[in-house]
Amino acid sequence: MKAIGAALAASLLLAASAQAEICSANGTFAIAVHGGAFSEKMDGAKRLEVMQAALEKARASLKGGASALDVVSETVQAFENSGVFNAGRGAIANAAGQVEADASIMDGNGLRSGAVASMTKLKNPSVAARLVMEAGRHVLVVGDRGQDYAIKLGAETVTPDYFGNTGKPKLEKPEAQKPEAKTPEHGTVGAVALDRCGHLAALTSTGGFDAKVPGRVGDSPIVGAGVYAADGVAAFSGTGHGEFFIRNSVSKDAADRIRYGKQSLAKAMKGEIFGVLKPLDAEGGLIGVDAKGHVGLYFNTMGMFRGYATDKEAPVVAQYGGATENKRK
Repeated sequence: MKAIGAALAASLLLAASAQAEICSANGTFAIAVHGGAFSEKMDGAKRLEVMQAALEKARASLKGGASALDVVSETVQAFENSGVFNAGRGAIANAAGQVEADASIMDGNGLRSGAVASMTKLKNPSVAARLVMEAGRHVLVVGDRGQDYAIKLGAETVTPDYFGNTGKPKLEKPEAQKPEAKTPEHGTVGAVALDRCGHLAALTSTGGFDAKVPGRVGDSPIVGAGVYAADGVAAFSGTGHGEFFIRNSVSKDAADRIRYGKQSLAKAMKGEIFGVLKPLDAEGGLIGVDAKGHVGLYFNTMGMFRGYATDKEAPVVAQYGGATENKRK
């Protein structure tokens, strides 16, 4: 069964790659990434190192004509495999000491999307999300039965000891924590990109809140909340208090501010982070790239691991102060 699943996965992704054109229609491209927002000081050297390397590779790929969809996939998969973010190998445990990971991907070219939630034994939830999207029948699959479907499509499985944060959760009494309560870190990862064909894509992956209630699903696998991409508009990936991102459809609302309100990328994103979330005492951050190659990286927390690169700018990474938008005119 595993061999059959792997073969199907390879065929789905190869077919997708075969259909993708080499993007060289114009010179403009951009990528932005995040590694989670946080509200307490922490040593982020390793995360910044991983992000820097990923951005350098992504910039070279986009310059060479790679699709935005492939680039966000490869970038987030690298974050999941690194073990230093709250995603993939580094995903944190729920209140039962088990990893339950979520991810979603969206292709701005046609608004295709795929997502998985409450995955307990997948090496790369981001890959599973793309397999669901490429299969084309569904958008979101959840829990054990959804996981079985993703495995049949070819998602790779791992044993519990693969994850570095299982066992006793850090919070001793998770039942006392309200959904709105602040936690030191919302360590979701994400990537958004614009390729040289003008296509946009977004991908978000997470292990969720530390010591969350088993079965809790946040915004990361919810299209319009933690991820959104539409060609001609923008692509977004969020991190933070997932319940608030869901209630306010943060990513889709930001896109609609641009599409219907004719706002700039910066104004739209600031409106969500500081105008919608901040008054609700909801912590979070959002990264975005628009159809013209503008980049935004905004957050209302102490810091957010983030970075970007464009056709005109070499990779830039930051943890606290520093870049919140690129310099494209």
